[in-house]
Formats: sequence, structure tokens, C-alpha cells
Amino acid sequence: MNKKKTAQKKLINELRNQLLIQAEALGIRDKYTPLVFEEMKLDAVRKILTEFYMERANLEYELNMFGSNKKELLIKLERLNSYVHKAEGIRDKHLKIFSSLLEKGLGDRKKTQKAVNRINPVRIRIAA
Repeated sequence: MNKKKTAQKKLINELRNQLLIQAEALGIRDKYTPLVFEEMKLDAVRKILTEFYMERANLEYELNMFGSNKKELLIKLERLNSYVHKAEGIRDKHLKIFSSLLEKGLGDRKKTQKAVNRINPVRIRIAA
């Protein structure tokens, strides 16, 4: 991991610790569980993916309708598709983490799968 990513992770961990300290002082520490943090991450990834999908639709429309600089648009689409693929992988990773945290809390595989299916319309099987 390079220095910039390490510094970013340290900053994020420090902010999370400060948030938990403030939540403890306010008496709302139980609202900030690992499950809630994973939900926040999933929400953020979904918002980013939505923006990517919208941008891809716009680029494809421009490519098909206007016939402007096709080479440039194809390069943008290719780059955007790699970002989409990476974001979908991150979403899937966090869904698995969320599923395992939820299963620990519920203890019942069927209830866990039902709850995960409500959160994610794409079916992710919980590992046995």
C-alpha cells in the first residue's frame, strides 16, 4: 500500500474513533455498530455506482446519437466500465461482510438471507 492510501486509512480510522467517542458522550454509541458502518459503506458504493451507470448511459447515448468523436468516447466508456467493474466488486465485498455481520447478530441463516435480499436485489448467497 502506498503512503497516500496508508495516510487516508489512518485519517478515516481516526475520524471513526472520534465519532465513536462523541457518540459515547451523547449516549448513542449503540447506533454506531459495525453493521451500521457496513450499511453506510454499501449506501456510498450504491450512490457511486448509480452515478457511474448514469454517466455510461449518457456516453452511450452521445456515441449513438451524435456521432461525435467516437474514439474519444470509446476510450471514456472503456475507462468508465473498468470503474464500474471495480465498484461492483467493492459492493459485493461489502455485501458479504454485511451478510456475515448480520448472520452473527441473527444466528439464523434463513433470516439472514431474507434480510440481505431486502437490502440487495441482486442475490448473494451466504457462504455455508
